[in-house]
Amino acid sequence: MRFVKRAQELGFSLREIKELLALGATRGAKCQDVRRQALYKIGEIEEKIQTLQAMQDALHRLVKECGSANVPVSDCPILESLGSNGTR
Repeated sequence: MRFVKRAQELGFSLREIKELLALGATRGAKCQDVRRQALYKIGEIEEKIQTLQAMQDALHRLVKECGSANVPVSDCPILESLGSNGTR
């Protein structure tokens, strides 16, 4: 159970954990096989980080554009951006 929880903490799905456990029980399997799966997971995590960073950057830009809290909500750049299909 500890193996499963730790693997989940590292971002592995239950399917991927099952594959890792199967590798551990496979005669002739090599550490390289496990390493390959870990490197793939690193790539997925890096993609998620880039996506989250882009989201954060976009929100920072919108908040900066918002400027004054005294602007009428009808002129809110954040709401305008959300309603413009991302063409802002």
